Amino acid sequence: MSELRIDRLVHRSEAHRLPREFFLYARPMPDTAVALAIAEPPPPDQSDGMDAVDPATRLEDCISLLARVVSLLEAERRTLPEGGRSASVERSSAELLALLKEAIRHERNIVPNFRVLQAEVGSLRTERDELTRALRHTEALSLTDELTGLPNRRAFVQRLDQELSRSQRTGQPLAMVLLDIDNFKKINDRYGHYIGDMILRCYARSMVREIRQHDLLARYGGEEFVLLLPETLLDEARNAMDKLGRRIRREPLDAGGTHIDLPTFSAGIACLRSGESATTLINRADQSLYRAKRLGRNRIETDEQPPPSLAP
Repeated sequence: MSELRIDRLVHRSEAHRLPREFFLYARPMPDTAVALAIAEPPPPDQSDGMDAVDPATRLEDCISLLARVVSLLEAERRTLPEGGRSASVERSSAELLALLKEAIRHERNIVPNFRVLQAEVGSLRTERDELTRALRHTEALSLTDELTGLPNRRAFVQRLDQELSRSQRTGQPLAMVLLDIDNFKKINDRYGHYIGDMILRCYARSMVREIRQHDLLARYGGEEFVLLLPETLLDEARNAMDKLGRRIRREPLDAGGTHIDLPTFSAGIACLRSGESATTLINRADQSLYRAKRLGRNRIETDEQPPPSLAP
């Protein structure tokens, strides 16, 4: 049987179309009496797009090829002359045919189950994608202030850590502003919390219009907001707050036909110093804000000391 080779049974024009799986099926197990010398298949032709076919379809194609090989083997046996058949050849060829037929029967039983598994995998992938979208939505909600739609304090802290690392790595300046709406409690007491919430939303919209795309505006808590201004010097941050103050003064709140002037704000500015931590930067901005409120509100303060005057 060692003289019997696959290229005698399968036309060479068909051999290059046999998938690699066929040769794995045809190779005998170690304890099998059949010992065929089957050559490795030629490299697959990538132009036929087989990799784009789903596995179940490829398996069905392989089963069809196995069935064709069985037919060719049986035809080959019939063409052998009676005198040229030895008992060993007859036995080996019969065993090979039996193995191939068993492989075909087995694989045909696998295909329906494989189709079911494919459908279940597709369903699981859909569920996974839905869970991923839900998780991302939940994460976004956990970083968003419900009232204003701005990033919340948690989102600010995450971004601050990133900007501190970037500033200390590149040497670019970084400014932070804490802003507090003046006399906000009196507004709530006079107009009610509904109007107070509208004022917070108006402030958020006005500030969003003034900041740059790479700046961060977040609601820090209550009537306090925080701005993170990358690549911004102290004077530039102060100018931005002055510009915001002018916008606030010219945009009154329309509450059901009643125009209410938006309240003023106090702000404290701090610029990152070399080697400074996030906590220290926040504390310096907070101290500057406290100073602005203590000195009468409606002002902008910083803890940066003015340069000493030159001696005459």
